[in-house]
Amino acid sequence: MKRAGDTHGHPAILVLFLGLALASAACGPERDPLTMDTGLPLTDGLSAYDVRQYTIRNDVLVDRRAIAGSGSIRFEALAELDTLELDFDRTFKIDRIEDADADASGELAYTREGPKLFVELPAPLAPGDEGEVTVHYSGRPLVAERAPWDGGFVWAETPSGKPWIATAIQGEGCDLWYPCKDHPSDEPERVDLYVTVPAELSVASNGVLQAISEDEKKTGRRTFHWRTDVPTGASLLALNIAPYVLLEGTYTSINGTEVPLEFWAIEDHEEQARELFEREVPQILEFHERVLGPYPFGQEKMGVAETPHLGMEHQTVNAYGNEFKRDKYGFDWLLHHEFSHEWFGNVMTVRNWADMWLHEGFGAYMQPVYTQEVLGDAAFHARMYQSYLGIRSCQPVAPRGDVSVDTVYNHDQGGPGGDIYSKGAWVLHSLRYLISEEPFWRATRRLIYDTPTPEALPAPIASRHRTTDDFLEIVSDEAGEDLGWFFEVYLRSGPLPELELTENENGLTLTWATPNELPFPMPVPVRVDGEIRRVEMPGGTATLPGRTSADVQVDPFMRILRKLPTVPTCEEREAEEKQADST
Repeated sequence: MKRAGDTHGHPAILVLFLGLALASAACGPERDPLTMDTGLPLTDGLSAYDVRQYTIRNDVLVDRRAIAGSGSIRFEALAELDTLELDFDRTFKIDRIEDADADASGELAYTREGPKLFVELPAPLAPGDEGEVTVHYSGRPLVAERAPWDGGFVWAETPSGKPWIATAIQGEGCDLWYPCKDHPSDEPERVDLYVTVPAELSVASNGVLQAISEDEKKTGRRTFHWRTDVPTGASLLALNIAPYVLLEGTYTSINGTEVPLEFWAIEDHEEQARELFEREVPQILEFHERVLGPYPFGQEKMGVAETPHLGMEHQTVNAYGNEFKRDKYGFDWLLHHEFSHEWFGNVMTVRNWADMWLHEGFGAYMQPVYTQEVLGDAAFHARMYQSYLGIRSCQPVAPRGDVSVDTVYNHDQGGPGGDIYSKGAWVLHSLRYLISEEPFWRATRRLIYDTPTPEALPAPIASRHRTTDDFLEIVSDEAGEDLGWFFEVYLRSGPLPELELTENENGLTLTWATPNELPFPMPVPVRVDGEIRRVEMPGGTATLPGRTSADVQVDPFMRILRKLPTVPTCEEREAEEKQADST
């Protein structure tokens, strides 16, 4: 950890200035519904440029639950551009906006329309031209009342009564605390974060710590400078602030990179954190690298920061608040799940939130796969069945078109909700059966790395945006046939397929019933005379001559996602929920 001098901290007088600015503020900022959603369809203004770099400087004023500072956005014009459109919560007061590439003489004019900020550029830009503007602002960011299920800042205290602060914004987006382009399709190539806090606190953030200022004797504050030089989703930037103890280690990646390991634990929990750090972090890394490929951000770090909320993935600094608990399967599922997102979510990122199941479905499936390694087949199937019971199957897991993250994560807003986890994991499980083990994992590695053999890829590993259709193309190539029918039934439709069994003089007939009678030639494993056979289903049906339902056990190991008679339909489940709410 470097502790070189850093002259970029905000002067102490800013604290006094902000105190005056906040004295007349209301009790709490209102929540703008557009600010509280992220990944909305790109406007013409947001589509007209590509973000190159963010430079964020913030004083965190703990006693006022406020921040003050600036956000600089360097961008490249993709079309004729005279006005820069940004997303930024209106709760913040804008002090001024400057053109970072011009003389310090003039401020830029701007207008605000709800959560939108429109900055008039000093001169029009042609496609390919670059510009940079700096927005100076101050105010109280929205408070996350139920983090991580709602977004904002978390202001808490450690058990010993010291400040403990974290951002939880993934579902709501970057505009909750700095001006940005709030969409997953545009990731800056570089981010510099300068965060000033009381001297008793530390800041854990994305990338590599460059310096800590030495001015705490003058101001009682110090500035942490973090930098990431790889593409990073704007909603994956995070502030974690507390009286941290830093646990450090190294791990040799399969590509030879010496990966720095960092666990930022509050001082009250140093011993519990050290046990978890030594017990599980190397094993989790080894598992993911062996199954998937090299850790994507080995040139920066594999980081964890303890937070006062449950947890959330943030590139190279995952939030962790699971209280160091092993679950009934013998490991810390939350640490494992969030870490899976370094592959599924960070280096491989969806282009549109409609494909969020690629993050969460894969992230959720990696825990049962690891469970199988730790405890064997029985625990694997138990974990899978537990997730199966939570599937709703009301809406498509991967709806077509642009969908905001708020819609995706909430079934009561017409989205798939929790199905992106549970049903997503089961779709992958069924796909693994359909195309067999090696093609499935080859396809997975191609989705992440664009190659089925990534072991020797050097750091940094290139990030890429993916869609459900991209994955369909990859798995179809691995399978040697078009698997559009599989994706259409499982991902583009809501209800699960049902397998109907009928007996007649010819034997036992198996028939798939699908929504809108979609084709579904999914082969079915059946146990006959003690042996498991793979029954092909061309046209969605097959007959076992001379057999009855008593002679056959269908899918004895639950390899296929389908509607079972004992599980309520979507309509039945919603009726039960309404009745429960009314009582």
